[in-house]
Amino acid sequence: MVAQRGDDTVVTFAIAAGRVGWRTVHVDGLPALSLDVGTIFLAGASGRQALPGRERIRNGAEKLLKNFDPPLKPEIPFVPTDRNALKTVLNDEDQRLFLAAEGALYKGKLTAAEDGFAFFASRQSQIRPLALYRLAETQYRLQKYAQALDNFREAAREWQEFLELNPAIMFYYGDSIARSGDLPGGRQLLARLIVANADKKYAPVLLVRMADVLTRQGGEENARAIYSNVSEAFKDNKAHQIAVMKLADRAFLEATPDNYQALSKTYADIAANTSDFDLREETVFKHALLEAINGPADTALDLAIVYQKRFPKGVYSTVIRDIREDLVALVYKGSDWAKNPIGLIRLATDNQDYLAIAARIPGLFQSVTMAFDKSGRPLDLIALYAGLLERPWIGEDTAPYLTLQVADQSELLGDTVMSRKVLQNFLQRNPAHSQSRWAKERLAAIQFAARELPAVRTGLSWLLNKQEQAVFPVSYYYLGRALWEAKEYSRSAVAMESYLTAVKGMKEKPVLLGDAYYVAAVSRQALGDRKAAAGLLEAGLGASPNERKDQFLYKLGELAALDGRIEQSRALFERILKEGSDPDWQRLARQSLEESKLLRPPPSPSKKK
Repeated sequence: MVAQRGDDTVVTFAIAAGRVGWRTVHVDGLPALSLDVGTIFLAGASGRQALPGRERIRNGAEKLLKNFDPPLKPEIPFVPTDRNALKTVLNDEDQRLFLAAEGALYKGKLTAAEDGFAFFASRQSQIRPLALYRLAETQYRLQKYAQALDNFREAAREWQEFLELNPAIMFYYGDSIARSGDLPGGRQLLARLIVANADKKYAPVLLVRMADVLTRQGGEENARAIYSNVSEAFKDNKAHQIAVMKLADRAFLEATPDNYQALSKTYADIAANTSDFDLREETVFKHALLEAINGPADTALDLAIVYQKRFPKGVYSTVIRDIREDLVALVYKGSDWAKNPIGLIRLATDNQDYLAIAARIPGLFQSVTMAFDKSGRPLDLIALYAGLLERPWIGEDTAPYLTLQVADQSELLGDTVMSRKVLQNFLQRNPAHSQSRWAKERLAAIQFAARELPAVRTGLSWLLNKQEQAVFPVSYYYLGRALWEAKEYSRSAVAMESYLTAVKGMKEKPVLLGDAYYVAAVSRQALGDRKAAAGLLEAGLGASPNERKDQFLYKLGELAALDGRIEQSRALFERILKEGSDPDWQRLARQSLEESKLLRPPPSPSKKK
């Protein structure tokens, strides 16, 4: 039912417990009420469903907003100790050490500061109470709250009046008390601090920090009231921006893709207008995080990159790294890259340190390779993939593909040095990798081309083991040739015959086929197996191009002569002389005929009667 109540519109509807939820949304800038039926729409953070692929981001955000509890900043200016006062209690060297510790505290070098103040706090001297206060302040900022509270209490027993002289110390002390579980004690000290400094510019910020303490101790209603009052009453004070952010944080996990835009603008406005570095960092991060949960993935990715560029060593740098990894994967899955190869190349290259999640998506790198091919940028592909191979998150199934692509592209560009380097690095890093064998084969191909035959023999000898099979059949040829050059005829024959078996049945004859038959035959001949050698030569004769047939005919003639098949040997040598095209083999054939007296004698002259 819809009714009017004064200037307001009243909407009344009945709901069944646990079955419906409602939310306000904006449609074309106009507020609207959405009534969603079904358990999936239940109100509250626990009932909100993350967008597909955003689950890890949302869960991480929920934990961060609830559990991230850094030390609070009261925004009170840091006041160093007067050097003239130190002169009355410390010698020159100790003055230098104490001031150095305060300088480290001011600059945020907290470990060095802690060591410096601990030195003075451990000695009984006039400076000890001040050293205890400074040590406690440092430990508070290091989130060592229990140790900080112990040192605050000990310092207060020795010099209670100092708390009135240094309001920042009083704030840290009060928050340490509250964090220990004594909320009333902490509130009492903080309230005293606020009253004593009500006329100071930083007093409104102290109110906000009081609300932060209340929130941590379960006083959410009172904290919200303080944030609202400060945001309304102190428009010209930095406390206003902090309070507005705190109120926005309360709506953060309730935001949905339908209504988050106004909240996102709140964070963006604070980030753009604040002069405080820490507040700017926090709001830039939360703006990016909110978009990462509810907004378009590409927009969120751009904001995450902005945060990293502006705050490379920021408080949230680790968190934003994980978020960026998820967003890169979402951007990749959400676009048709076949029509935008340049965009895919940019996505991969600009985010090459953040591809850990996307790398698990089947076909990612195949798509990237196609994009590089379409764009004609092989050098950029090599640079990207060579860099990715150094990443620890490149999986066992991905590394071989990237390595092969780098090796292939490098070889096509004539850069065998790069190809060799990538393959060697892969084998060095992954000696037991399931794909290390093919890497050895590719490396051996480069070594064979460089005539590094001993390396080929060493790198491919495993191919002759039982149950092993080459990924690239030509690897058998490289190994066979290398063994043949070393006169290891037994293994050379096995390698070449394995090559011949592997390429058998191919539609197109490999250019190395004839040479493989020849080397296998010569190896068998050297081992004394002339029958096998002859069979290989006969097969090779039919498989070889015409310019190589003389070679096979000569070896067949030679084997026939050795076996005493004189007529067959003479016929083969004569065939070379008659049909051959290679003058070298023709010369050898003529020489063999003459030396073996296989030349046919000229016909005898007929006798006259």
